[in-house]
Amino acid sequence: MEQEIKNAVGLGSPELVIESKPKPEPELKPTVTIYDFSALLSKYEPPKKQR
Repeated sequence: MEQEIKNAVGLGSPELVIESKPKPEPELKPTVTIYDFSALLSKYEPPKKQR
């Protein structure tokens, strides 16, 4: 009975081959260093008021 169900579903047929999915390549994200971040902050920081 179990073999009949497998044959009906197609699991018993030898021509059925399970293909492995190719792994997606990781995307390269831009790297920001602390020095870049510091330069960016000082560039857009509003001027400090003198007291």
